[in-house]
Amino acid sequence: MTIKIQLVFAGDHDTPMAAEEVTLLEKNDDCLENLGLTLEESKEMLGNLQRRIVEKQTATYAELHRACEHCGRPCRRKGFAAVTFRTLFGNVDLKSPRFYHCRCQEQESKTFSPLTGLLSEHTAPELLFMETKWASLVSYAMAVRMLKDVLPVNEKLSSATARNHLLKVAERDEAELGEEQYFFIDGCPRDWGELPRPSGPITVGIDGGYVHDREDRRNHFEVIVGKSVPRDGPAKYFGLVQSHDAKPRRRLFEVLTSQGMQMNQQVTFLSDGADNLRDLQLYMNPQSEHLLDWFHITMRLTVLKQYAKGVVKVDKDAGTALQETLERLKWYLWHGNVCEALYEIEGLECCAEELVDTYPKGRKLGQVVREFQTYIERNGQFIPNYGERWRHGEAISTAFVESSVNAVVNKRFCKKQQMQWSKRGAHLLLQTRTRVLNGELRSRFQRWYPNFNVEEQESQKAA
Repeated sequence: MTIKIQLVFAGDHDTPMAAEEVTLLEKNDDCLENLGLTLEESKEMLGNLQRRIVEKQTATYAELHRACEHCGRPCRRKGFAAVTFRTLFGNVDLKSPRFYHCRCQEQESKTFSPLTGLLSEHTAPELLFMETKWASLVSYAMAVRMLKDVLPVNEKLSSATARNHLLKVAERDEAELGEEQYFFIDGCPRDWGELPRPSGPITVGIDGGYVHDREDRRNHFEVIVGKSVPRDGPAKYFGLVQSHDAKPRRRLFEVLTSQGMQMNQQVTFLSDGADNLRDLQLYMNPQSEHLLDWFHITMRLTVLKQYAKGVVKVDKDAGTALQETLERLKWYLWHGNVCEALYEIEGLECCAEELVDTYPKGRKLGQVVREFQTYIERNGQFIPNYGERWRHGEAISTAFVESSVNAVVNKRFCKKQQMQWSKRGAHLLLQTRTRVLNGELRSRFQRWYPNFNVEEQESQKAA
């Protein structure tokens, strides 16, 4: 059978209806695979529809803005300029008419083009949105292949173009970020007491990851990733490259503010004790508390326990004593008794010195013990009674941030594939990726393009 698809433009009282042929299909009904439209047929039809609709819209807009705004007389046409408008359904090549200004008023230029007011950008917002969304979730090349598979986008669309568009969106978002401050606490205790009662505490976990440096290929640079979890409401990711970002503290503050943080609200920050992570959290909230993550303490204790197992094979009595000391050390740290914990660490150091001659890794064990001692001494004021907090259901670990590092960094930056990144490219991609994971990308586009209307599906599970 032959199927003809037409596009009908409904006219008004001055313009009659007009029909244009969009596509002509020859379909057989003798096999299953010929039923309905194929993907290629639908892409061709959508591309033809898009071209005709855009041509009609721009021609109507140009004609409506041809008349002189002062006297109302139509302006004389000078000629046409070629303009390309990139959309999800292919590129549309347009003839942009150019008119002479009316002589009734003096003008700075002799001619004008009405479409410059309509086509402020030559890429449709919907195409920018889809490129940014999918390039934030998967590689640039894979995002382009996906778009080409299901939509009639221009065949010349490349991964470089998708990357440039994503960076453009990220930079536009960055430009809206407020000024950096060192001190974000606002008001006084009297003002805070008059605020409404907050819904509950906010727990913020911050950790770091590393990606390959494209500029210095022998090294890596650090990527900071965090997750803010309120008691009521959805969690939010954030990420940044601190060596590149000029506004890291402002970025964290904006995340907390978007979750309804008040100056009378309890905020718990958990990190591994690194100075750069600790500095990022300071002076965000007067009710904030800063804790050393129990997860990273146990990781270091696990290393020491492995050495103790090795000592048992060489000297059973010394190894058993070492294991017992480690158990006491863990118990003291679990209950926040830093003084007793440091005393036990001194005992470990003495044991390590005695094992230098009998245990092959005795010197290494001593080094690990001293590093652990320095770690506890520097972070002693941030070690709470973990046992008491755990019994009351309060956060003691950033284990949930480890999954965040995996969701935000590892899955997209492909560490297993040895992908290399510039600091700028990684930082801007982190911004769009966290926007997508948080379900905030659509709201950004709606702010820039008020009539933008695209449904944004839940992306956290898909990522």
